[in-house]
Amino acid sequence: MTAIVFDLDGTLLHTDEPYQELLAGAISDVRGSKSVPKTWLETYEEAFFELFSACEPDPVRRAFARIDGCSDPDAYATALLEREIESLSPPANARADLERLRETHELGVLTNGVRDWQLAKLRAHDLADAVDAVVASYEVGAHKPNAPPYRALEKRLPATQYGMVGDSDGDIDGAENAGWETLRYDGGGFGGLPDDLFLH
Repeated sequence: MTAIVFDLDGTLLHTDEPYQELLAGAISDVRGSKSVPKTWLETYEEAFFELFSACEPDPVRRAFARIDGCSDPDAYATALLEREIESLSPPANARADLERLRETHELGVLTNGVRDWQLAKLRAHDLADAVDAVVASYEVGAHKPNAPPYRALEKRLPATQYGMVGDSDGDIDGAENAGWETLRYDGGGFGGLPDDLFLH
């Protein structure tokens, strides 16, 4: 059977809110103040991307813990996840399209991130049970476009052919290097699948 694999952030779920605004909103929620110190934002972003790039455990909580004056990193991490979930939305008819595609294809999600964090977003938007497998980069210690996430997805979701739907160069380049078909997602929904992916 053929497998269609979706990126998560920017493809299955997207937001128009800049990440720094989400971060500032989460900090404001916990601090109870609309004023967010610039040093908090800078320290968090620098720490998070350092930890995330290296697949270090618990990058969100640990990034908050590096901020001077942040006494409850867990509360800030929870607030940020809630803000992310609230800001995200799937394309129109995404659930119906996934159910249609699942009748004839295996469906997977391949995402850069921490598994529990990414699954929380899928569940909140009623998409987790619409796919057959989810692989997060943290599970294999490497992010797309590196090969390990793609190989892990192949092991978890055996198929004769794979196609990747994603919005970034990392999604597409990694999939092409893995020998998959690719489709760059342009925000228009999934109504053209599977033909747009396998017949282009």
